[in-house]
Amino acid sequence: MYCNKCGKSIDEDSNFCNSCGAEISTSKTNNKEVKDSEENTSNRLWDKFVEIYDSKGEERKRYENLTSDEAWELISRISNNKFEDFIQEHKDQLNKQPYKVIETLKNVFSWCTSGGYWFWMAQAFLREEKLNKPKNIALNKYIKEWQALLEKDFKEHKKEFLPNMESSMSIFFEHELNNFIESAESVKDLPNEIIEQLKIALFIQLFWGYLVGVAEAEYRK
Repeated sequence: MYCNKCGKSIDEDSNFCNSCGAEISTSKTNNKEVKDSEENTSNRLWDKFVEIYDSKGEERKRYENLTSDEAWELISRISNNKFEDFIQEHKDQLNKQPYKVIETLKNVFSWCTSGGYWFWMAQAFLREEKLNKPKNIALNKYIKEWQALLEKDFKEHKKEFLPNMESSMSIFFEHELNNFIESAESVKDLPNEIIEQLKIALFIQLFWGYLVGVAEAEYRK
């Protein structure tokens, strides 16, 4: 922790700065309030995401009716392309896996991409944004708008779109990854390097799926 007055490093449990003597109890209280608020927002986001992601029947239809066919087409293309790239990059190891394992891995890519989209929707609900069904989407133009979002620096996205979301996304993709690893004994024999690269790939899928929702939001206005 640092003193707000002189900027010197101070112990977390200090009430006064050892360098300038400034009282810091107020700063500590404010920092705790900010942290508590961030945790509360993150928890609410996770709860809403789970509600959407696990919904079934009529409730599921209600959420799906707020989406566009073009969004799901883009999600399908993203997940399939990234899956194929991953398989090609690690073909020497993955070609030794049973067909069922490869199919499961393909599903994991798909679930993470669509999960990113549902994270966007969960956030939109919490922000009380307008969620009418998108209209008049030209797929090629939509794809270009999504690609333009990819060109922005991740830090910009984090500041603008993703506050309090990274921890929830991490919980989700770690869950999907662990399920994949436990799906067959042969998966556990994969080198750690491949598993680490898979972690990165799945988080990217979540982020890209999230940006599908961001791009689609322009057609809701």
